[in-house]
Amino acid sequence: MAASSIAVRVSAGITILGSVLALAFGGVMLAAGFLNAPPESASPSPIPYKPLMLVMAAFFVALAGWGMSTGICILLRQRWARISILVFAAALAFVFGSGSVMTLFMSPPPTTPDVQALMPIVFRVIAGVDAVLAGIGIWWLVLFNRRSARDYFVAQDAPDEAGARPLSITIIAWFLLISAVSVALPLLLRFPAMVFGSFLKGWAAAAVYAAFLAVQVYSGVGLLRLRESGRIAAIVYFSFAAVNMIVCAARANFAELMAETQKAMPKLYPSGPPPATALPPMAAMMGISAVIFAIPMWFLIRRRSAFNSPGSGSAALPL
Repeated sequence: MAASSIAVRVSAGITILGSVLALAFGGVMLAAGFLNAPPESASPSPIPYKPLMLVMAAFFVALAGWGMSTGICILLRQRWARISILVFAAALAFVFGSGSVMTLFMSPPPTTPDVQALMPIVFRVIAGVDAVLAGIGIWWLVLFNRRSARDYFVAQDAPDEAGARPLSITIIAWFLLISAVSVALPLLLRFPAMVFGSFLKGWAAAAVYAAFLAVQVYSGVGLLRLRESGRIAAIVYFSFAAVNMIVCAARANFAELMAETQKAMPKLYPSGPPPATALPPMAAMMGISAVIFAIPMWFLIRRRSAFNSPGSGSAALPL
């Protein structure tokens, strides 16, 4: 048995094991929400406790279902499972890689001297765990893109058809469509927005989020249908997002802008805005995200020939 086949099956086992743990977390959330009394707090939370626990439990159960089906179908050598784990690996590398770097910039909150001395160790442990999870994501991205791993899946034996959508374009398209939820929420909750360092709220912020949402959906659908307009829109969107993050994070008054943003959301901060120690990680996170946005832009430019091939355009291609 080839080493790559062993690595693929080990990855399937890791995925199934992680799904079992996610399912257990979902059970813990249900128990916390319906078997235990809500924690006492000096200030009431703007979000009801039990519905919050129910939503978190549903999230972990859905995550477990995704991972369990992906791991099993990897063992069954179904092609969609390879695409699924590549999407998950990209999210794993981005979320935990950014979290690991961000943790290094965090400062411990004011508390007792003993806890103050312990917090740097806690932060290093968290950064280490995040780095391991990000490493697994990067390993899967490399492993499942290798020729030997692609040959492991029986559905990959046939050569690619002319006009077929590249896997990288599929991942970018679904990233845009799924992450559109993160744009729809601030739109519905009327959150403020920052554009090139300018603080916007009310209808101006809503217009910005609505525009972002429309572009993400248009770009995602366009990429799935291999429309050239969707590719251009995606490149422009990623470029704008990266430049916007860099400009905002580089502003000398970034701390004041973040404090103003928090003050504009009193329901999320009933006890007042968090301390300024949380601001440097946010600036670092925005800078890292801006750099990472160069990755999908590179694939969108490199795979431009797929959008000019015969048959590409309005036809919906299989995922």
